[in-house]
Amino acid sequence: MKKVQKQSIPQLDGIFHHVVWTITPRPVWIVGTCNEDGTPNLSTITCVSNTPGPPENIIASMIAKRTIANIQRTGEFSVNLCNVEMAFLADYVGSVSGEDGAKDAMSYGFAWGEKARVPVLDASHCVFECKLSHAHAIGLFHTFFGEVVNLHIDTNLTPPTDSQEAVIKWFRSIDIHKMDPLVYHSALKYFRVGEKV
Repeated sequence: MKKVQKQSIPQLDGIFHHVVWTITPRPVWIVGTCNEDGTPNLSTITCVSNTPGPPENIIASMIAKRTIANIQRTGEFSVNLCNVEMAFLADYVGSVSGEDGAKDAMSYGFAWGEKARVPVLDASHCVFECKLSHAHAIGLFHTFFGEVVNLHIDTNLTPPTDSQEAVIKWFRSIDIHKMDPLVYHSALKYFRVGEKV
């Protein structure tokens, strides 16, 4: 392999997240919560990871004020994987603040979760219902660990149920192009998964 010449940049204050978002493009997710009046609230984030467990947790970091307040109040949230067809919805709910009122200028289908009172978006191929297990704040960002209490997955991608080994093997065989995840890059905005290497 060719050696890459690198330069040290010790002062990253104010630019760190721009650097990270540029060099680490990531899938786009919509976090769903329930407002105090019982209506759904949606917010777009890209800082999502997981812990292998048990118990399995989704880790979601955000600065969305209404979403943060809802999670702190209810202890519940959903994490909906966005596909390319959801780009306009992701862009809309990520650029409009719930503090300014309902995000209802764009229509979308959803159902309430089975294990938590959280929105499960119709268009998403994969949705996690989560119950808050830990929370941590660094500056304006709040990071929530949500124990996964339910998983919704596209019926076209339904795994076998005969054994845990069969399910694991099946998940590892999924063609990610069928999920068509929306990917965010700070300079290029959105794009889709390319060719296999």
